[in-house]
Amino acid sequence: MIRINGVSNIPPNNTSYTHNGRKLPDNIADIINDNEFWSVLYQLQDLLYPLCGFLNKIQKDSAKLYEVLHCFGYVLKIFKSNSDISFSRRIINRLEKRWKDWEQPLLILSMVLHPLYKHFKFKPSIPNLSFVHLGQMLKYYYEAWFKKKPISILSEFMVYIKGEDPYDYNSFSQFKNNLINFWEFTSGVGPELAQIAIRIHGISINSASVERMWSSMGHIHTIKRNRLNVCTYLFYLESHFKI
Repeated sequence: MIRINGVSNIPPNNTSYTHNGRKLPDNIADIINDNEFWSVLYQLQDLLYPLCGFLNKIQKDSAKLYEVLHCFGYVLKIFKSNSDISFSRRIINRLEKRWKDWEQPLLILSMVLHPLYKHFKFKPSIPNLSFVHLGQMLKYYYEAWFKKKPISILSEFMVYIKGEDPYDYNSFSQFKNNLINFWEFTSGVGPELAQIAIRIHGISINSASVERMWSSMGHIHTIKRNRLNVCTYLFYLESHFKI
């Protein structure tokens, strides 16, 4: 019996049996014996592992907008290095289409307003991503969210970009990567910038917590419990909890 990639090479005939005594149909045995099948399967595994990791990351309650941007970037990087150029091009076109559907300035600001990234991940030569354009985004969201024109948000932004105290790395590291606490701490120095940052980093990017709440409510509001009247329910509480 020949082994291919650690898998037994089973003869494709009507008398072939697996280790548990079950007969394999000829078409399944042929697939198992096909080297190309295992090669494609391993390629699929290499693609799915990082994608599953990204999904697990952004499905957490603590996931932030900048992590969505990270996932977009890593997925593009993975498929750009894929050997199947035609397949990669189709996937990248799909991702770019989805990227256009997102509110891109909000995702970009979530990265810029993270003290570990700031402008380090951006190149001034990229169109529409200069400090001027980032400042315009900040002013737009401040006015849209708080219904008033900003007074000092641009000067606060420049102090933040330069990394002056309290926006330096040493100050941020003391908050153990807690962005909300960090920006609440800096609100005395840059109140308008802190308002924007707290709002952006407080956005929930998924509905996991809501789905979990509905699941819990499903155990509380059952058909039988909903049919209990007040007297019956009080009797139940007295008999079980000795009220």
